[in-house]
Amino acid sequence: MLNRKTLMGMFFLVTFSASACWCNYIPKGPQALRPHPGGTPVEGIDQETWLIYDDGTPAYYFPIPDQYDDHYFNVRFTAPAPCSLLAAEFVFDQVPGDTSSLPDVHVLVWSSTGLYPDLLLDSLILDDDEVLLYPDSTLVPLDAMNLYFIQSAKFHIGWEPDSTDSTDGPLAILADDGIPATNYSGEWWGEAGSWGTIQTNWGLGVNFFIRAQVELYSGEKVWLEPDMPSDFSLEGPFPNPFNPEANFVIHLRNPQEIRLEAYDLTGQLVEEITGGAFPAGQSLVTWRPPGLSSGTYLVVLKSESGTISTKAVLIK
Repeated sequence: MLNRKTLMGMFFLVTFSASACWCNYIPKGPQALRPHPGGTPVEGIDQETWLIYDDGTPAYYFPIPDQYDDHYFNVRFTAPAPCSLLAAEFVFDQVPGDTSSLPDVHVLVWSSTGLYPDLLLDSLILDDDEVLLYPDSTLVPLDAMNLYFIQSAKFHIGWEPDSTDSTDGPLAILADDGIPATNYSGEWWGEAGSWGTIQTNWGLGVNFFIRAQVELYSGEKVWLEPDMPSDFSLEGPFPNPFNPEANFVIHLRNPQEIRLEAYDLTGQLVEEITGGAFPAGQSLVTWRPPGLSSGTYLVVLKSESGTISTKAVLIK
């Protein structure tokens, strides 16, 4: 007999492999974003301001359910060293003006494709009487999952209401502005049928108020904040192998000129994927090779900060 956890695992295996794509749906916002009462959303992007996470002043709230059929708001983390997962912390709130009863909360942990949730590792149901609202945070013990991560392993923690009572109302996760834009807060966008980041779907990078606590092999317990933009790095390709397109995420601490180029294994330049002045923060680049044959290609990011390369495998 299949239990709930098994069914959820099958759901993510099927839907991710079939639908986790970069869709052509029109982004929802940022006009669709919901400012949190008393919050201080940033007007525009201040290139000299680094990401401020959880400074006590939420900027936005993201409820589930909503009109876009959103599910599984999540954040990506990176293990700083070999460690075990101990707990997660969420900052929830009700939709302003709503007085419905609170729902139970389904908390989930996934492995990562590098940008999106991949395989469901485990999940649990948190009773509604354990859900606290802003300014309090909700602590969820996860040590019973017995999840262990090697150094630099990436994983996602997310949630959605587990509403079985028709009197339950929506529940919202709070978020701070991501300055520069961050791609590490994500969602399953049911209307589009795909995983996506809040940056891609809503037009503004934010960090959900979700943290993870891990225990290092030394016995030290550490709270992790969501992954932060790097000084200079290249993520991707997603997926790999790929056909017909691959996606890369470029991280820059400061605005600068960059070139992203593709070479074959003989060292011959086959395409300049993109180039020019790029802003600080994260930029998504999609590569659709024109008429290249199947094989392995070297993708090289060049900037004043240095050079980074990665391999991309095209399969036709």
